[in-house]
Amino acid sequence: MKNIFALIAMLSICMYASAQHEHHDIKGTVLFSSGAETEPLAGAFIHWQDNPSGVFTNAKGEFVIEHHQNAPYLIASFAAYSADTQYVSELDSTFIFILKEQNELGTAIVLAKRITYGLSKLSPRTTVLLGEREFQKAACCNLSESFENSPAIDVSFSDAVTGTKQIKMLGLDGFYTLIGREYMPSVRTINSYYGLSHIPAAWVDAIQITKGAGSVVNGYESIAGQINIELKKPFGKEKFLLDQFVGGGGRVETDLMYVKDINKHVATSLLARYGYRGLQNDRNKDGFLDMPLSKDFKVMNRWQFYTESGFEGTANVSFHTNEQDAGQTQYYENPAAGYGIEIDSKVIDAFAKLGKSIKGKEFSSFGSQYSFNHSEMTSVYGSSTINKTYQAHSDQAYVNLLYEGILGNSFHQFQTGLSFLYDNVRESYDGYRFEREETVPGAFLEYTYKPKETFSLVGGIRTDYNSIYGLSITPRFHSKYRFNKDKTAIRASAGMGRRTSNPLAQNQFLFASGREFNFVFTDPSLAYGLEQEVAINSGVSFEHEFRLGYMPATIGVDYFNTTFMQEVVIDRETKGKASFYNMKNGTRANSIQAQLDLTPARRTEVRIAYRMFDVQTKYYTRPPLSMAMVNTEVMAKPFISKHRAFINVTQRTRNDWQFSSTATWYGPQRIAGKIDTVLSIGSLPSTSPRYSPQFFLINAQVSKTFKKQFEVYMGVENILNYTQENPIQDADIPFSQNFDAGLVYGPIFGRMMYGGFRWRLKGKSE
Repeated sequence: MKNIFALIAMLSICMYASAQHEHHDIKGTVLFSSGAETEPLAGAFIHWQDNPSGVFTNAKGEFVIEHHQNAPYLIASFAAYSADTQYVSELDSTFIFILKEQNELGTAIVLAKRITYGLSKLSPRTTVLLGEREFQKAACCNLSESFENSPAIDVSFSDAVTGTKQIKMLGLDGFYTLIGREYMPSVRTINSYYGLSHIPAAWVDAIQITKGAGSVVNGYESIAGQINIELKKPFGKEKFLLDQFVGGGGRVETDLMYVKDINKHVATSLLARYGYRGLQNDRNKDGFLDMPLSKDFKVMNRWQFYTESGFEGTANVSFHTNEQDAGQTQYYENPAAGYGIEIDSKVIDAFAKLGKSIKGKEFSSFGSQYSFNHSEMTSVYGSSTINKTYQAHSDQAYVNLLYEGILGNSFHQFQTGLSFLYDNVRESYDGYRFEREETVPGAFLEYTYKPKETFSLVGGIRTDYNSIYGLSITPRFHSKYRFNKDKTAIRASAGMGRRTSNPLAQNQFLFASGREFNFVFTDPSLAYGLEQEVAINSGVSFEHEFRLGYMPATIGVDYFNTTFMQEVVIDRETKGKASFYNMKNGTRANSIQAQLDLTPARRTEVRIAYRMFDVQTKYYTRPPLSMAMVNTEVMAKPFISKHRAFINVTQRTRNDWQFSSTATWYGPQRIAGKIDTVLSIGSLPSTSPRYSPQFFLINAQVSKTFKKQFEVYMGVENILNYTQENPIQDADIPFSQNFDAGLVYGPIFGRMMYGGFRWRLKGKSE
């Protein structure tokens, strides 16, 4: 790992040094006029004409920018000041820009194409941006369904009875990704399994997906990556939204948003959702419902404000209740005879942000984040007379206090602060009872060296004291270099992440089985008797913009490695059993992704991607006549497709029609469990892995927008009607030890048609 850090540092230094020789630097100063006098203007933006990238002036109004011969006009701009443009003919000259305040601002029309999908050019991290229009290309009623068109995320069903979709990133389960709402940890502890499905997609304005270790500012739990969810704000473009969805299988979803401006400084919004599925479906005739019956209700109230003195913030509170019924069809006729599943959850959630810019210091500000979550869940598996019950309660609190500023000039930026995380979790299932109260105060510092928009180095470190696991230090490093007239970018990152495992909550697919649970405790004083999970993630990415013939194109390639120093292994390789234990130096996950984005015509977009995973996990072996842990063996992590290919084509028309189709090929996946084969009389049994067949999934959607306000859409998921054969093991004897509904690698429901409409009203200013 030291070699990786050293290599990244050397590459970054070499790239920066070479850049200094390849380009001439242009120096100058930006001033603003105040009556007859002029003063330096800090924070002014300098860029070449037709090039969006540039630099900012320091506290003295000074700047240094690379010269590009193809762009001789240099532009300086700042907020409400009129821009100043100068022609650069002499490289050795020092340029002075004088910006004048605009006393009267006339009506301005800004024409721009809002990016709905793409890699962030500004971020030093490998961050994919998803706009609202991107995840509306699919039937995404909730956030777990919003990543179908993003090659960075794998989406799959976790079991064959509840219909819950889970995500994977870099070949690792979704709970290794820090999922936050407006940069505050959100989907975690007992919400880690169903949490994404409880966030309505219609409420989401944008999503940022960061591969690899995230920022230390947002905590220490990011291992595979970070997903940030930006909800629609009261001071947004929409003042009213009604989204109605109707899908095959009797699914109906209604989302509503209403915004009220209290005055020019305060606005509030009310968001509500109701979902219902009341139709029983058993298409594969295995006696179990393919999708659960459900009722879902959620309401949220948001407030947003800002003041002339620089204070701004948001306050939010929500309540959510969800009921699901699944299992055998005969359970609904006779609950004492059939196998059923009843899930009931309630969540109260509140979060707020408050910030203040410092007058006279353009680059300095204070910020604070607060969140509280109370969750309850009760799940019953079995009949009315023979069953197992999972009960869970959790209280979570989070506070993050931040200060950002500069050291001398804007080349040297920093963020520092204090955080506090509190978890109180109580769970019980099948005779097991776990309780943990965990408090984690922490401090962090992140330094950014950014001499120009095209180059940045970010180093971060945080120290936390966990009331259960003690002191920990989490370092992280990121770098970015853009060159070739801003058309090519290289990024590198490395860092450590850690998390407290929640083995019951995050693996609830195990409850829909007859497996006997076995916890191998490392230390009874620890949470669940297990050590924290600790991993190191490192990676590099390459991006290049070019023209393929006449077509604008972008190609991107990235590689990431995640190595676990300490891990909680979920072992279901033995029939009828599920074991939980610590493993040192266990899983190693390698991820390679190549992506090509094309624009063959003005309103046509093509996205092609290929992704390969090599994820190997270490398990303890168990001799046939003994459960003693003697040796270990390494196997491919189950239910991960090593190879995946993807293509999405989107076509828009001048009269606001949109056609989108996606085809995904999934390679074979190892199925958990081993097949014993007797070689000969007296021979020891050998084990061989089982793999799923490869398959294709094809989705398509067409939509039409009328007068920018009313949109109608309809589509088909899984056009080829591919389904997994016999997704439930021993479905005819659900009370046996070998019954298992969690061995799922493909779709259960088959082809599904859907349709709906969106009615939007924008504010007067729009």
